[in-house]
Amino acid sequence: MHILSACDYPTTPWKNGGGTTRQILIAPPGATLEDFDYRISMASVASDGPFSYFPGVDRQLLLLDGKGLLLQRGDGSNSLLQIDSQPLAFPGEEAITSQLQDGPVTDFNVMTRRGRYRQQTERLTVQGKLNVHSDDEVLLLMLAAGSTLEVYREDGRHCQLRTHDAVWQALAVGLTLFSAEGADVIVVRLNRQGAA
Repeated sequence: MHILSACDYPTTPWKNGGGTTRQILIAPPGATLEDFDYRISMASVASDGPFSYFPGVDRQLLLLDGKGLLLQRGDGSNSLLQIDSQPLAFPGEEAITSQLQDGPVTDFNVMTRRGRYRQQTERLTVQGKLNVHSDDEVLLLMLAAGSTLEVYREDGRHCQLRTHDAVWQALAVGLTLFSAEGADVIVVRLNRQGAA
């Protein structure tokens, strides 16, 4: 179990140069935006504009804070992301332009190289105790909102997360989450393509 502190996330420029992102996790170690297997990040979006082009990459996006982000899709449709929205899945090569609804937002982004990894991302509300089963190659949890979150493993190890901190593990081990005051948690599951 690895604890990732929000204050330690490195900041990197967007692929299209239109802003910056805070990288939470990338694989393999030392990978770049051109050759990663998977990448998890969060970004502050302060202006309207096009998304970066990521051919061969599957993406999921959700909102961490802000009033909303309208995505104008390549097929002419629109998708509105808000705080209570579930993750939006789309291919990285899709032409998308974003429009802020009422001020800046912070988003959470999961990208996997198509054919190498598949992803599942969800948002959970934790009030009291919640068990999270895992038979995944990689499991990452991030405290999206709430003051603290207690995380316990089956082997007795535990940690405490603060807002935007994350914990990840590369073993299929279940976790127990606890929050007395209530917490908004993002769960990301990553598995190799073709794996059982």
